[in-house]
Amino acid sequence: MKSHFLYTLIVGLLGVGHHADAQDARATTSQTTSRTPIAEGATVFGVFDGRFPCAEIYKDWKQPVRPECVKMKWSLTLYQDAQTHQPTTYRLNRSVREGKWAIVRGIKTDPDAVVFQLDSDKPDVSIYLLKGDDNVLFVLDQQRRFRVGTDYLSYTLNRVVN
Repeated sequence: MKSHFLYTLIVGLLGVGHHADAQDARATTSQTTSRTPIAEGATVFGVFDGRFPCAEIYKDWKQPVRPECVKMKWSLTLYQDAQTHQPTTYRLNRSVREGKWAIVRGIKTDPDAVVFQLDSDKPDVSIYLLKGDDNVLFVLDQQRRFRVGTDYLSYTLNRVVN
C-alpha cells in the first residue's frame, strides 16, 4: 500500500514538472516570430492578406496570364489621411502595385454596400473590394459581382494585426 502511494506521488510530481516545462516551451515559442511587422499608425486604415487564383485578377489588370501562376498571395495596405480618415493610397505586396483608392457604394444586390476601389483614378483596371466587416474584404469582379473561389483558394482578404 505504501509503495502504491509513493509511486502515485512520484508520477504525479513528475507529470506536473513536465506540464510546466511544456508550458514554458510554448510560451517561448509563441514569442518568436519571423514575419515582417505590420504597418500601423494614424495613416494606416488596415492591412489585409489573402490568397486567390491568378487568372481573373490578371485579366482585370489587362495583363497576360502567366501559365505558371496558379495563385496570388496579397498583402494589401490601405492608407488614409491621419486627420480626415479619407482614403489616400494603397500598397500591394511591398510595392508590386501602388496607387490611389476610394470608397464607393453599391453592388447589384445591395446599393448601399461599402466597396473599396483600388486605382480609383484608372477605372479600366480597378480592383473592387466589398467590405464584409471591419476584418474581411471580398474581391469582386469588374461589374462588382462576387467571384467564386474553390475549396483551396477564395477571393477573400482578412485583416492582420501585429
